[in-house]
Amino acid sequence: LTGVGFERKVSSGLPPPPTTPRIRAWALGSAMRFVSTRGSASAVGWEEAICAGYATDGGLYVPEAIPTISLDLLKEWSALPFAQLVARIVQLFVGDEIPPEDLQKICTDSFSQWSAEEVVPVKKVGAVLVAELFHGPTLAFKDFGQQVLCRILDYFAVKRNRDITLVVSTTGDTGPAAIRATAGSQRLRIVCTYPKGQVSRLQERQMTTVNSPSVRVFAFEGGGDDMDGPIKQITTDAAFATRHGLTSVNSINLGRVTVQAAHFFWSYFQAIKQTAGAQVGDPIVIVIPTGAMGNIAAGELSRVMGLPVSKYCACVNANDITHRAFSRGEFWKAPIVRTLSEAINIQVPYNFERLLYFVTRDDVAVKAAMETMAATGKLTLSPTVHAAFQARYESAMVSDSEMLATMRSLHAEYNYLADPHGAVAFAGADQLGFGLKPPAGVSSRTPRKAVVVLATAHPCKFEEAVRVGLGDRFWDHDMTLPPSAAALETLPEVGGFAAGNLFVAGPAIDAVGVTLDAAPGGKWERRLRGLIDGSVAGGFGKSKL
Repeated sequence: LTGVGFERKVSSGLPPPPTTPRIRAWALGSAMRFVSTRGSASAVGWEEAICAGYATDGGLYVPEAIPTISLDLLKEWSALPFAQLVARIVQLFVGDEIPPEDLQKICTDSFSQWSAEEVVPVKKVGAVLVAELFHGPTLAFKDFGQQVLCRILDYFAVKRNRDITLVVSTTGDTGPAAIRATAGSQRLRIVCTYPKGQVSRLQERQMTTVNSPSVRVFAFEGGGDDMDGPIKQITTDAAFATRHGLTSVNSINLGRVTVQAAHFFWSYFQAIKQTAGAQVGDPIVIVIPTGAMGNIAAGELSRVMGLPVSKYCACVNANDITHRAFSRGEFWKAPIVRTLSEAINIQVPYNFERLLYFVTRDDVAVKAAMETMAATGKLTLSPTVHAAFQARYESAMVSDSEMLATMRSLHAEYNYLADPHGAVAFAGADQLGFGLKPPAGVSSRTPRKAVVVLATAHPCKFEEAVRVGLGDRFWDHDMTLPPSAAALETLPEVGGFAAGNLFVAGPAIDAVGVTLDAAPGGKWERRLRGLIDGSVAGGFGKSKL
């Protein structure tokens, strides 16, 4: 652990955030402890944090003390293969709960499934670098967190001789990745839900064609994040969650965020290697297509650890709550808008709570803020907090027409095929002056530092967007599906909407259009409980604890 400290110094030159009594030094070699963003839950270890998902007070787990990485250690890490880099980073948080050799095996086994030898290729597209995060088993960046997290969960489940039930809601990529990650497990089972008609057919088939006694897949009517409330209700019900070994592997889970931090370090190192005159320690800009904010939360954790990132740019579609929060200080919920970049159709990104904590380090204020948001659907940031956000983040809202135009120009001018979410990031980078074609009146900011755009999914997962952007002929004649995607066409659908597995939304809705069936204690929550405890048709039944 030479080169690891706990000084809470942000390497980008930003002033350190205020500390609270809840943040203390962590002795090297001891077990890391994790606390709630809302401050009312007891500190727990790694196993308990990732097995719980939510903290007992409804907050999200964060490290009690965040390790900071010296420049010398950054230079050492820059030479590591990807799986070793992940193990080094995650070990800092796992502490002595998993022996290093066991954690390294988990990471090595996880990334042996990637089709790219380097795991994350970083390619030059004009003056911008693209980190391709889609070469995993389900062709999306969610594979990173899910493969490692689910293997760690299974490691603890086997060790404790108990079952763990994963509860997931997905807007497209989390579900397939989580289902695939449980496939080789011994003691995991999963209930996965997705919004009917709002994921691509390939994404849907990646879930609905899995025929396994440990997998249940259901569609629901409504917006992409409408199932988040019922899932939170059951996973924060301590008695029910304990009885059935419940956890969520959405990006509320601390394990997802810590594992995903690794691809930020990796992308940074590759960018420095590919930028003339750059050296480890120089700051760069990273552009992220943003939905539930799990990726940007992992990025911020990386920066607090010492990764030299001067700005994270969050690029969103018409579901622009993140853009409104960053640009105007208005974290205000609004109805979901359908777009061609469906995986980021999110209007209440739950990892905003983690960012708010990382920026303020004030769990009392975070608790009050999130209670206000839950009660009113509106949270307005104070001028001080909003200024702190703007010092760290920039944002852009990209329309479907802008996204499609960017997809076309990338293919025509650079022979680069971007998925709709990557195209949102490229278009947003342009708007902010970090991209390939800043619009009129916007000065280019790229010559001063490297810019990395995260490409989060393979374009083959989004047939509709590719057909609209590049034409039917391109899809029918020029689009080559990876073997794993092509194989799905011949498999029967045994779950989801095609199999009649549907959460129906009644006509009564709340102020922002969410069905009241998703309210606390409503029909959806009761049915989820029944699927898990076996009291309704198609459920699992009793688990071994």
